[in-house]
Amino acid sequence: MKGSTLVLAVIGSGVGVLLLLAGIVMNPGSATRPTAAKVATETGFVSVPLPEGAVANEVLIVGPTCNRPQGARTRALVSSLAQLKIPYRQTTSISLSSGDVLGNMLQLKRLMAGDAPIVFVNGKGKANPSLNEVVTEYRLASSLQSWSEEQRQNL
Repeated sequence: MKGSTLVLAVIGSGVGVLLLLAGIVMNPGSATRPTAAKVATETGFVSVPLPEGAVANEVLIVGPTCNRPQGARTRALVSSLAQLKIPYRQTTSISLSSGDVLGNMLQLKRLMAGDAPIVFVNGKGKANPSLNEVVTEYRLASSLQSWSEEQRQNL
């Protein structure tokens, strides 16, 4: 009898987790509220877990290069960043490393629900940003990193 009670408790916990996940999928806005770390910057970029292979001081552009509007926006952004000599990498897919898988999936799901291209810059991301927003976010992140390196050298 004691063993069956334990089994029922484990099954009940599993059902509770499934119901929680179902509620999050059905109503993603109610899953979590933004914390200070996830609040958008002035450019609209928000803190998100970075995909595998993302590199600091490089703009990661996730979007197609087809003839649809999303592809045209992706190609235009790539071309503009190249002209400005801002390091970038363009891809059509991403993957995540392990960690807080559920939290990471929820954050990225919200971001990826927007129009392409999806752009990542130093730990932040935004769907379909303007060139000005990308350049501003890149320069802001680069200047903060340079300042941080100078502070470490002065220690």
